[in-house]
Amino acid sequence: MEAFWSNFDRRLDRAWKALASVKFTILLLAALLLLSIPGTLILQYNISNVDPGAQYDFDFWNWGRRLQLFTSYHSFWYVGLMALLSMNLVACSVERWPAMWRFAVAKPVAWSKETFARQPEEFRAEWRTRQSADEALAAVLGAAKGPFREPVVLEQGESGFQVFWQTGRWSRVANVLVHTSLLVVFLGAILSSLYGFEGAANIPEGEAVDTFLIFKEGKASGLLPAPGGLVNERLLGFRVQAERFDVKFYPDFPGRPSDFVSRLNVIERGKVVHSREIRVNDPMDYRNFVFYQASYGRLGDFRVRSRLVEKANRSAAHLPMVGTIGEVLDTKDRAPKLVAMQAHPNLQNLGPAVQFAEVQGEKVTGKPFWVLQHYPQFDWQRDAPYTILIDDVRELHFTGLQIGYDPGAPIYWLGCFGMLLGTFYALFVQHKKYYLRFEKGRVDFAGSIHRLPLGFVAQVEAWKTKLMTATDGKPV
Repeated sequence: MEAFWSNFDRRLDRAWKALASVKFTILLLAALLLLSIPGTLILQYNISNVDPGAQYDFDFWNWGRRLQLFTSYHSFWYVGLMALLSMNLVACSVERWPAMWRFAVAKPVAWSKETFARQPEEFRAEWRTRQSADEALAAVLGAAKGPFREPVVLEQGESGFQVFWQTGRWSRVANVLVHTSLLVVFLGAILSSLYGFEGAANIPEGEAVDTFLIFKEGKASGLLPAPGGLVNERLLGFRVQAERFDVKFYPDFPGRPSDFVSRLNVIERGKVVHSREIRVNDPMDYRNFVFYQASYGRLGDFRVRSRLVEKANRSAAHLPMVGTIGEVLDTKDRAPKLVAMQAHPNLQNLGPAVQFAEVQGEKVTGKPFWVLQHYPQFDWQRDAPYTILIDDVRELHFTGLQIGYDPGAPIYWLGCFGMLLGTFYALFVQHKKYYLRFEKGRVDFAGSIHRLPLGFVAQVEAWKTKLMTATDGKPV
């Protein structure tokens, strides 16, 4: 039994060493790269409205379904590799943490003469000074002290002393910050995968919807399918109305929008409970939904605001008429009912115009006639007991909204910031240690760096110049 547990311990130790190795990290990253190819080349569920089963033959679809190729980034093999990579990061950090921490917090020990002599020649210097030990100590402490440096006196006697200071010691543990931040990114991605979703809805101006089409959906999103709707149609739980849509175009590029804005209303129990204008990069948040302005399109319809004026009684109040193309306008018995047949934003360069016709029952009677917004006098000459004044001719659009929820976004942004900070600190900040020994007027100075010594010679030379000046030193 003892032999069994001994063998078990050895195997467990080998497995732990393999899990914590950099080679295993490289292998996992290569596997993730290769196994991401199906997610790029093969049509995925919840990415488009097209069912992969309708795009491939049955054998390939059946084989791909078993291997979860159509949900690659949620498949057992991809999630398994991400779990292994997370375990690898934890193991690497745990394995290397004690040594890194010891180096970072280790208390400095005074160097002997022999230790100074063993340092690389380019990293050490010698000079003499006539200052006393107390004068030299005060000068060295003053020169070495800085915002992030606190020199430490390691030895002190009547005829000599030794001083130590260091910079960048926490760069020893910066890779732990990188590993931890990467795990935080994974956590954010898991939360987004489980609870997040992404979809879209097109809302005609003036109308409201209570459903949207889903493109990506987490298994725990809690969205309900729309009764009688499409397979990928989900309920919002409230109504969203596009009260108004405005688009502006570049003067020199007709048809190219410079800005487009939607006025959205959230309606619950028949009341507007939230209202906001949205534009590109300025979305609206409501509950767990974020509404982004994504696109727009023409509906091929116009809303016309006009007034009916009786010619025989000009002082009478004008009758306001508001409607869309094809909608019968109620004239309140002041004239036959009217319908706007068509509209034009700039008819023959004369400005907005609307074609009206009289209606009896459900049939158009008489000859349709055009009314110009900027030239109302033309309609006054028409042989009729009334005339029409146009106040506004507005082309109607639908607003295209992208609707989503990403609960993991703040978490993986925090993780990304931590990764950048840790990577920057690990790559560009080195742990540098400096020792200065004074004995009977002789000064020995040396510096050491744990990696990437490029440029360190110049830094040692700069310290030498500064310290020699402070101690009134002369070269040996």
